[in-house]
Amino acid sequence: MDDSTALAALDDLARLVRRASQELDRAIATCLGESSVGRWHVLEAVAGGAGLSMSQLADATLLNAATLTRLIDAMIADNLVLRKVDDTDRRRVLVFPTRRGQLTRKVMEQTLAASGLAEIGATAASATKALTALVDRVAATEPAPL
Repeated sequence: MDDSTALAALDDLARLVRRASQELDRAIATCLGESSVGRWHVLEAVAGGAGLSMSQLADATLLNAATLTRLIDAMIADNLVLRKVDDTDRRRVLVFPTRRGQLTRKVMEQTLAASGLAEIGATAASATKALTALVDRVAATEPAPL
């Protein structure tokens, strides 16, 4: 494979992965009756109840800090999550699900399961494994300086 063919394949792969992500997010948001999947991602991330910092939530949801802050503020207003100062490090604030947030997450899970979208994740185990390996490989590749 020459460089131009390899670069075209790389471009196709990047576009396909982006499109798959957008289509999946659109399908989930439509199923949940949400404008985006951000609330679902946050509720999934904090479901364990241990509390996550904003940086941990940003890593888990892949949302930038400003978008995540606005989302958390809206979710607090809707009584889905709450912020608490970390007992071990008073400089950090942790986000926890409220009882209403836990119930909302449960309803979201049931809605996704009933829609058949959850089956995509269950039947795509090999694709998920391949994508994980691809992401790890890309992350480990250090681009040459220009």
